[in-house]
Amino acid sequence: MPNYARFNGLDDFETYYREEIAPALRADPDDNTDPNSETPTYAWLKRNFSGFVERLRRDHGLSPGDFYDAVGLPPNPDDTDDAWGICHEPTIRGLEDYLEELERDRGRAETTVGPRRSRLKTYVTTYYEVNETGDLLTPLLDETAKPDEIARVRDTFRILDEELGTLVSKKKYVSAVKNWYTFLEEMGRGIYNPAENLLNRFGWDEDPLYDHPALAREDLAALLDAGDDDERYLLLALAGWGLRPVEACELHVNQLVFDPNDGDIPYIEFEAGQRKNARRTRNTVELLVGVDAIRDRIDVLGDNDDWTGYLLPGQSIGSPISTETARRWFRDLGERAGVQIAGGHPLPKMGRRTWYRLYRQQRPNIEAGTAAVAAAQGSRDASVSERNYLDERTRRQARTDAMRDLVQGELADIFDERF
Repeated sequence: MPNYARFNGLDDFETYYREEIAPALRADPDDNTDPNSETPTYAWLKRNFSGFVERLRRDHGLSPGDFYDAVGLPPNPDDTDDAWGICHEPTIRGLEDYLEELERDRGRAETTVGPRRSRLKTYVTTYYEVNETGDLLTPLLDETAKPDEIARVRDTFRILDEELGTLVSKKKYVSAVKNWYTFLEEMGRGIYNPAENLLNRFGWDEDPLYDHPALAREDLAALLDAGDDDERYLLLALAGWGLRPVEACELHVNQLVFDPNDGDIPYIEFEAGQRKNARRTRNTVELLVGVDAIRDRIDVLGDNDDWTGYLLPGQSIGSPISTETARRWFRDLGERAGVQIAGGHPLPKMGRRTWYRLYRQQRPNIEAGTAAVAAAQGSRDASVSERNYLDERTRRQARTDAMRDLVQGELADIFDERF
């Protein structure tokens, strides 16, 4: 039973809905609701997840319907003109072309594209209600219309300001709208972005609550000291390798490459499109620390005849643990270790941020190396060069070279002493 009282804002409620409630709805043989395009009835949600409904009301003053609107659910409304709530064909085409590029060309997962579609629909229908027009494109091609169009966008977000409620939701809506307008500029369908400065103008530019801090070295050490074998391995996967919580929970032995060719460092390999933001995110993750520890774990798990290869096997045979279980482990581990982060219990996301903090320090070095390759190939865009001309092994080696000393200097001693 999840402890909803410990959820850190609507971001955690949204994650739980997508990872637990939507799959349960899909698997219910007595309910024909499609969570890709519909949300459950109130009766179904209350019957199966009553604590979820109650906590939304108590902590955030939201009904389930208010919650769906705030976070952009359902994730994938019907792909029809009527679904946009406007009748201006060029604007609808601009919206669909943007989402198609996200999915097809940028390789974004449906869990990213779906919420983006929902937020844009809310924006354009609200724009229509406020400004009495569904034509969002024509003013973008007229420089003299810019002041009036910026005012129209502002007026639209004044209504959304009242409806969305939380800073997290507002920032997500601004990001979706601003990025759509940027796409229109890049495609020659607009000459300015009327949403450019919305965050500053509305005072929404402060850090959102979901921007969790990293674990300090002493916190990580204390958690490892208090943890059992499963908990220590989870910490290694998150903080030592930089995996996302769901990636750590579902890691399978078949993804581990311990003996790569040509002296390459051991790494984890994901299938194409398996990771969030698949086109933008690399398909391999280097094992810079804890290689011997993971070999030992495989040996121990392999002695169980029922083991199916997951490094964190769940209670159900053949399944890994859930992210909800990982959050519970972190909460309980924090209590045993006496560790609090920003006044609350530690969260799995904080483990990944520990690694990501180091990665951000080295990112300029990685980008400098890529830029040098781009220049040698006559490319002005390093990201294009990296994506199109460097194979995965070369990109992995560049990351490894930049990260090895920093990760081992910061983290190797912490993990090596405890495994």
